[in-house]
Amino acid sequence: MVDTQLQIKAQMAEVVTSAVANPKVQAELAAVPAIIDALTPVVNAILHSTNNEPWYQSRVTWGSIITVVGLVTSAAGINLGASTQELLVTLGVTLAGPLVTLWGRYWSKKPIGS
Repeated sequence: MVDTQLQIKAQMAEVVTSAVANPKVQAELAAVPAIIDALTPVVNAILHSTNNEPWYQSRVTWGSIITVVGLVTSAAGINLGASTQELLVTLGVTLAGPLVTLWGRYWSKKPIGS
């Protein structure tokens, strides 16, 4: 997302500079940085709304990974000690996986399937 954000900001700077350089536009070239700064939150909101993030930053992905790891280790019979295993299964699979998944879905700005 950082690369995309930098590319968009560079293109935005180029376009704003070009527009301000037009004699029909009543703005000075010294105003270009302020205009770009004012537009930066808009760019960030657009990027966030498109879920434009690497897989490892996705809360939904991590919620699913936690759930799958918990289920696989439980099914494989990995024994970490009764109390440790019970705690990991109870908190990791039953609670943390679905909560992280729901948290990711709740905070996501892009509807599912679009």
